[in-house]
Amino acid sequence: MDGGNKKYTVLVVEDDPQNLKFLTILLSKYFNVLTCSSESEFYRTLVHQKFDAVLMDITLSGNKTGLSLIKSLRQIPLYKNIPIICLSAHIAEADKLEALKAGANIYLRKPIQNKILIESIESEIRKGLTKNFN
Repeated sequence: MDGGNKKYTVLVVEDDPQNLKFLTILLSKYFNVLTCSSESEFYRTLVHQKFDAVLMDITLSGNKTGLSLIKSLRQIPLYKNIPIICLSAHIAEADKLEALKAGANIYLRKPIQNKILIESIESEIRKGLTKNFN
């Protein structure tokens, strides 16, 4: 990571239990990890937890998609500039453009190499910190 002592916190929003378990194990080596597997958990987490970045799946079961949750998050002043990384199996360029339009910082496609995922999250957190200090 950045060589400092702070371990940043990443909120992982993923409704597939296997993917959520894998991401939690992988990311916990580098970050504090909070997880949500539903829309209701997501909104509870916003109220009760603090985090430095969001890793969002686009396709979620329930009433809202990951894109809808991103749009909601961007409307909250506290999270207006938080780094949001989309991780999706959708490969169409239109899906990527919709995610970016909704407010995602970057869009990554599954499957992804672990190293690229970690580096992308770290990079977006660093950019977010720089943006918040300027």
